[in-house]
Amino acid sequence: MSNRMRVGVLLAGILLLVALPCGLLPGRQPSESFESESIPGRLKNCTTLIVGKDASADGSVMLAHNEDLGDYAAHHYIVVPREQYAPGEMVTTWLGAEVPQVEETLGYIATTIFDKSYVPGDITSGINEYQVAVANNLTYQREIIFPPPSEGRIIWTEYMQFALERARTAREAVQIMGALAQTYKHCGTGTLFGVTDPDEGWWIEIAQEGQWVAQRVPDDAAEVRANCYRIGEIDFGDPERFMYSDDLVSYAIAKGWYEFGHGPFDFTEAYAPSWSTLSPINTHRQWRAQELLGQSVPAVTPGDLMDILRDHYEGTVFDETFGYLLGTPHDTWEYTLCCAFTEVSVVCQSRSWLPAAIGGVCWRAMATPCTSVYTPWYMGILAVPEAYRTGTQHYTPGSAYWAFRRLAESVDFDYRDRIGPVRDEWDAFESWELDLQGAVEGVALEMYGIGEMDARWFLTWYSSAVARLALWKADQLAVDSLN
Repeated sequence: MSNRMRVGVLLAGILLLVALPCGLLPGRQPSESFESESIPGRLKNCTTLIVGKDASADGSVMLAHNEDLGDYAAHHYIVVPREQYAPGEMVTTWLGAEVPQVEETLGYIATTIFDKSYVPGDITSGINEYQVAVANNLTYQREIIFPPPSEGRIIWTEYMQFALERARTAREAVQIMGALAQTYKHCGTGTLFGVTDPDEGWWIEIAQEGQWVAQRVPDDAAEVRANCYRIGEIDFGDPERFMYSDDLVSYAIAKGWYEFGHGPFDFTEAYAPSWSTLSPINTHRQWRAQELLGQSVPAVTPGDLMDILRDHYEGTVFDETFGYLLGTPHDTWEYTLCCAFTEVSVVCQSRSWLPAAIGGVCWRAMATPCTSVYTPWYMGILAVPEAYRTGTQHYTPGSAYWAFRRLAESVDFDYRDRIGPVRDEWDAFESWELDLQGAVEGVALEMYGIGEMDARWFLTWYSSAVARLALWKADQLAVDSLN
C-alpha cells in the first residue's frame, strides 16, 4: 500500500475523531450524582498471561493482565520520560529503603493507582522504551510471617518501577527485581511478575524473605499465572531457562521445606502452601485461560487475549449464571478471569521489527473488560488526555475510570439484557481499531523515517483521539443502559 493510500485509509478511519476534541459530537450526558459502594468481603486477585513469539500470529511477544485491586482503586495512565540524575543519588522507597540511583532512567508508559496512600503502590503494569513490559500477581509462601516485616523493604509496585526505569531486556528486568528482593527483602506474603521484551518472556516468583526463581517461557508456548507459585523443578545447570537467588535451596532446607538429596528441587513444592496451588480461585482461572490459549496457539492475537481476559467461564461447568439466567457473572462464588474487582485490563505487544515507539503498544480497558473496550497506547506517546489522568475512589466527573466503572455497574443491574448491545458496540469498535492498526503504524513508520518526534506526536494524537471517542461512547452506553 502506498503512502498516499495509507494516509487516505487513516484519515477515513479517524475523521470522526477530529470532531471529538472540538466538541462537535452531540450526545446526552449521564447523571453526575452516580455513586457506588465498594464490594466488601472478597479477596482480590490478578491474572497474567505471556505469549511467546512463535505462539503469536505475528511474531510479537505479548503480556496480558487483569489488575483486580477492587475497592474503586481508580487507575490513571501516565507517560514518564527519560530522566538524568547526579552520581551518588539515592532513591528512597515507600518503606524507607535507600536504593542507589542510576545516572539515567528510561522512559515508559504505565497504569498507576491514583494515590499511593489509598492502596500503597503505584505502577500496576507498563512498558518501557526497550519494549520491556511487566505486570504483577500477589502470591503466598509457606509459613508466612504475619504481619509481614515492612521497614526498609520493597513493595510490589516498586519492582516494576525499577525494572521499567532500568531494564533493556526481560532477562535484565528479572535480574534487577531479583537483586532488589535479595538485598532489601519483599514486603508482603509473596509475589510474582510476568516480564516480556520483543524476543522472550519470563516469570519471576519471589518469596517473603527475598528468595526468588525465574523461568523463561518457551518461544512456542503461551502460559498463565493466577495467584500462586507455579515454577516447578529447576534445572540449575541451564542458565538460559532458569535464574535464581543464591540462597533459594539453602533457605528451604533451613526451613525444613526440602531435604537435600531427596529428589530434584521443585520450587512450588518447597515454597508454596498447598492450599494456594489447589484453591479453585487459582486452579479454575489457570485451567480456563490455558484452555482458551490452547485453542489459539500458534496464532494468538491481541484480540484472543482480550477475549480471554473478558471470560466468566461461559459454557463451562463453572458458569454459575447458566448463560446469565441467574444474574451477573460478577457476583458469583466462582472467581472468574473478568470480575467485579478488575480495575484495568492490559494487553502489551512487543515487536522486534519496529522501532520501540511504534512496536511497543499497550491495549488497555478500564473497569471490567467485558463491559469496556481496549484502546491502543503506543510507547512513543508524549501525553495522555486529562480524563485518563483523573479520578479517585469516589465518583469523579470527567474521569475515564469512572465513566467505564459507571457503565460496568449499569450493565450489572440487568446483565443478561444489557451486555449484548454493549458488546456489539465494543466489538465493532475494536474490530475497527485492529483493522486500522497496520495503516496507522505504516504512516507512523514513514514519519519516523523523517523524524522520531513527528511520529511520536502523531501516535500521541491518534491514541488520545481513539481514547476520547471510546470515552464518549462509554458515556452514551451508560445512559442507554439505564433508560
